[in-house]
Amino acid sequence: MHPGMSPVEEMLRAAAPIESVALAIARDAYPRLQPETYLRRLDAMAQPLAERFATPGGVNPGDRLRTFVDYVYDELGFTGNADDYYDPRNSYLNDVIDRRTGIPITLAVVLIALGRRVGLTLRGVGFPGHFIVRIERSAVPGAATFVDPFNRGEILEREDLLDIVRRVLGDRADLAPEQLEPVGNRSMAVRMLFNLQNLHQRRGDHAGALVACDRLCELADAPFHRRDRGVHALALGAVAAAVDDLETYLEQAPDAPDRDRIEVMLARASMRAPAASN
Repeated sequence: MHPGMSPVEEMLRAAAPIESVALAIARDAYPRLQPETYLRRLDAMAQPLAERFATPGGVNPGDRLRTFVDYVYDELGFTGNADDYYDPRNSYLNDVIDRRTGIPITLAVVLIALGRRVGLTLRGVGFPGHFIVRIERSAVPGAATFVDPFNRGEILEREDLLDIVRRVLGDRADLAPEQLEPVGNRSMAVRMLFNLQNLHQRRGDHAGALVACDRLCELADAPFHRRDRGVHALALGAVAAAVDDLETYLEQAPDAPDRDRIEVMLARASMRAPAASN
């Protein structure tokens, strides 16, 4: 590993598959996790369907997408966790594989990983308010099918996509072509980490949120990631680190709408700093 570089950044720079990136994220919560174990489990999950697809006359090419989706959700038993959506375990790929349940983006990782193992090209799409999966159809250049990984691989027609957009952006919103374009592994990793940050925040877990913020500061250059890390560091009593992050945030975003609030936090942090250094 490159000195000072997290396993997540290592995986991204090595252009590793998204499941390897997701497992690197999970190692922050599970230091003893062995990614190879879960990669082998994905191999084993995909093998029966790969053999079915490889058998002459086994599955008509036009039926492969529906067969694949039915296999993942009906035979393997993956499903969206509607009962406890905000459980952080839904965002750690090892837990998703163990428990067969997750949220849209981690279930999208499962679909992408298994799809690649059976010869299907799937890509993640950072759709407004709901992560979805795009399945390329090589026989029709430029054509794609979209599925909802959270709702048992439901095929999303244009009307379905428009309904999602309007729930998030308003009744007059329309579909924009760029909303349906696939995103890269770095964007997916940032979204997974941002989800984790928010999930830990909901539970008052500043330590868990801080770890996610650390990764976000490494992977993305948005100033608000430094602000968020500073807020969580301050809550944990790491005053010097908090001051550094909050001051950097104000330097990078001088017109930030929350500037007054952050300046108040900095003033309070500065009062605590001498005691913290004793």
